[in-house]
Amino acid sequence: MADSKDSRGRQEDIDVTNDVDFVAALNDLLVATYGDIDALEHQLHRSHGLNLSVAETNLIEAVGRATLHTDAHITVTEIAERLGVKAPSATAAVNRLVAKGMLAKVRDEADARRVNVTLTREGEKVYRMHVIFHRRMATEVAGGLTAEERIVLLEGVRRLERFYAMTLERGR
Repeated sequence: MADSKDSRGRQEDIDVTNDVDFVAALNDLLVATYGDIDALEHQLHRSHGLNLSVAETNLIEAVGRATLHTDAHITVTEIAERLGVKAPSATAAVNRLVAKGMLAKVRDEADARRVNVTLTREGEKVYRMHVIFHRRMATEVAGGLTAEERIVLLEGVRRLERFYAMTLERGR
């Protein structure tokens, strides 16, 4: 029996040995969590005067992770691969973010056929804000967990990610 309070202060008594009750409670929690994360991301954008979608912020994160404080470069094709989207979709998204002043396209000095995507100063601010938000979220979730609990948490989230990835793959 799991006995705890949810984020809205409601007492939750869940018989984790009852598959129906457990799956229903887990589903409710996942749906609520996704909705809360999405709402917080939008709230964060509005509070900073940003006209960005969550997908655009994720693209900025992909560019920042690949290039910030490194000598590495990233192309639109590589961005598409990292985000699991087709190149034309990535191209359109990069072009929107270039127009919004978040990204820049720069010809590669060594290979003029290659166009690298970089963060602008404004894009770097968004990247840092996004990373800080996600780090705070992960720290809050993992805070106080034992090593064994962290292993279980990571495995559970990996299973969730694999489910989403396989479901997306089947839909393509």
